[in-house]
Amino acid sequence: MPSPNAQESLDTIHRLGRRTVDEYVDHTFARRYLLLSASAVFVVFASFDLPAPWDRLVLSAGLGIAVLAALLAHRDARVRRRLAGAELGWSLAAAAGFLVLCVAFQVAAAVLAVTAGLPAHHTLGAAATALTMVALVSPLRAGFRAVVRGR
Repeated sequence: MPSPNAQESLDTIHRLGRRTVDEYVDHTFARRYLLLSASAVFVVFASFDLPAPWDRLVLSAGLGIAVLAALLAHRDARVRRRLAGAELGWSLAAAAGFLVLCVAFQVAAAVLAVTAGLPAHHTLGAAATALTMVALVSPLRAGFRAVVRGR
C-alpha cells in the first residue's frame, strides 16, 4: 500500500476512534439520564423526612427511578465499552466525591435546621445535592472525556 493511502487509513481510524469516544461520553452524561438520576437522588434523600409507612415507599420509588435510569442508559447506548484503568479510577473518584457532597449537604442542612428551626432538613440537603449534581455535569463530562481519550 502506498504511503499516502496508509496515512489516510490511519487518519480515518483515529477520526472514527475520536467519534466513538465522543459518542460514549456524550451518552454517559446525557441530559435525560442526568435528570432521572438527580430526581432519584432527591427522592431518596427527601424520603428520610417522611413518617414511617411513607418513607419506605418513597425510598423504594427513588431507588426504582435510579434503577430505571441505569437500565435505560445501558439499553440505549450505541457504544459499549469496558472501563479501562484510568476510567475506573476517575469513576470511583467521582463516586467518592459525590458521597462527600451528599454528606456535606446533609450535615449543613441539619445544622441549619437546628439553628434556624427549619423543618425537613433532609429535603433541603437533597435539593442542594441534586442541583449541584446537575450544575457539575459539564466539567465532569469534560474531565471524563479527557480521561477516556487518554490525556
